[in-house]
Amino acid sequence: MASSRLIPVTLAAVLLVAGGGGYYYYQHARRAEQPPAYNTAVLARGQIRQVVTATGQLDAVLSVDVGSQISGLVIKLHADFNTMVKKDQIIAEIDPATYQQRLRQAEADLASSQASNRLQQLNTQRTRELAAKSLVTQQEVDQAEAQLAQANATLLTRQAAVENANVDLARCTIRSPIDGMVISKQTEEGKTVAASLNAPTLFTIANDLAKMQITAAVAEADIGSVQQGQNVSFTVDAFPGRSFTGQVTQVRNAPKTTQNVVSYETIISVENRDLKLRPGMTANVSIVVASRDDALRLPNSSLRVRLPDALAGKPPAATTPDSGTQSAGPAPAASGSNGGGRRGGMMGDMNPEQREKMRAVMAEVGITNFREATAAQREQFRQLMVERGLMAAPAAAGEAVITTRTVYRLPGGASNATPEAVSVKIGITDGSFSEVVGGLSAGDTIITGLITPAGTSPAAGQPASNPFGGGGRRF
Repeated sequence: MASSRLIPVTLAAVLLVAGGGGYYYYQHARRAEQPPAYNTAVLARGQIRQVVTATGQLDAVLSVDVGSQISGLVIKLHADFNTMVKKDQIIAEIDPATYQQRLRQAEADLASSQASNRLQQLNTQRTRELAAKSLVTQQEVDQAEAQLAQANATLLTRQAAVENANVDLARCTIRSPIDGMVISKQTEEGKTVAASLNAPTLFTIANDLAKMQITAAVAEADIGSVQQGQNVSFTVDAFPGRSFTGQVTQVRNAPKTTQNVVSYETIISVENRDLKLRPGMTANVSIVVASRDDALRLPNSSLRVRLPDALAGKPPAATTPDSGTQSAGPAPAASGSNGGGRRGGMMGDMNPEQREKMRAVMAEVGITNFREATAAQREQFRQLMVERGLMAAPAAAGEAVITTRTVYRLPGGASNATPEAVSVKIGITDGSFSEVVGGLSAGDTIITGLITPAGTSPAAGQPASNPFGGGGRRF
């Protein structure tokens, strides 16, 4: 009796499961037949600036540390922070009592030496007169002459001591060596300075804060793009909404290594007429190494799109010996650390066909691991990659590297059109957009991303959908 009651329940459960499964597979098949949706962008012209980024410190063009060459008690200060001073203006005084006493002592010694020298001159003159009359021996004449020479030397020594005492006394008055502003004061009235081993710094005076400079540390990977005369824009934390400008005036050859990172000091001149910038501020520098005012701008996201063969025909080879990478243009190609150019792995920028070619070159050279490859193998690998159009040839100084990449265009801009793979020549980049040198025109609609329907199985070469997201995967 009980078993007869379970039969309808079991049949209902089976029918429910079968119906649910059928509905699921129906919906899955229907979603699989839906065409993919694209994120697109229409090419337009605009400005592209490729920059090298660095950080540095703002300083006055000329700043002088004013110290004391003598020891003593500071009895008077005539300058304070931000005081404008002129050259030779008195800015501090050190107690002169000790040095005045030394001067008086030196002058007394000089007077005594002068009297002794005068007496010796008279004695020598008398000896000479007596020698002319043969009343004294030649030995007495020679002795008188020697004593006179010794008295003259002593007189010179006493005169030098007086001059030295005068110099020390004059140094009790500290004067400004240049015109400028006091930006640092490191002493106070009543403080004793000791200058036994080195001259202690009392003030730091900046010559002209209307003209300043930035000493920026540029990484060795980017220093090849930096040249004298390039324009610079920078910001400081004190004025987050304002951008300042400058110009590269010097690229120093002396390397500096910090935590195994090599950098080179680059000097940037800055106009500071409103005196908003202050010494010591940290500047976030962007050195413009290449600029295009009317470039055809291609979103960099389109360079990362790879469509499966089912959605678009097999993409053409991104580079060939005839249309591969080349050097052209007046601007350097290196990008700054802000992401002006891609720094990803070499294979990340290649399509499957190019990757196979690169693996073949590695096998030909005998490289299985780049870290273990010798210098000769690396050089041979680079040469073969350049010859076969898989790698950019080194650009000459001051030239931009033009690379050939593959993007997908929607003919006519229609969302339901079949995408076509197009090889384009890419010039400089600012991290968000790249310059199109050839292969596309303004108004072309380019695919910048692909949205796959939720629950569908990706085709060969197509990224898998996100099983935890209901809206599919966007890439």
